[in-house]
Amino acid sequence: TSTRESINNLAKKMKFAILSMFVITCVLAVHLSEVGGVKKNEKICTKPKGNDGESRTEGCLKQTCKNGVWRPSLEETVCCYDREAFLPNTSILTTTSQDGCTTTSIDCRLDGDKARMVFQVENSCPKPATENQVEAL
Repeated sequence: TSTRESINNLAKKMKFAILSMFVITCVLAVHLSEVGGVKKNEKICTKPKGNDGESRTEGCLKQTCKNGVWRPSLEETVCCYDREAFLPNTSILTTTSQDGCTTTSIDCRLDGDKARMVFQVENSCPKPATENQVEAL
């Protein structure tokens, strides 16, 4: 059950991280659309200044200048977990069960040109003896 609890805890943390990123993206979208200084027919973004089509990335968020407004989106070349960006081929989180038999991990892996979180479970303890093996002893 400790393994199941570890898995449930990791799943809860992942759900929270994804929900947090969604809320942050929505809040930034509203905020940036209000302070972007958009004027009719203007293609240059302000605060910071940028040309139409230009992108800026900070951590998990990518902002693209589109028609004079910075539009936020999630950066697809990194994995985002608990509001932190992780590069591909790195370990995000590793947990070992109390008995030391099961290790669960979340790793960031590249899938084509997009970073993806991969969940892994490893059992390192030997399998219990079968009835025949016990009788042979």
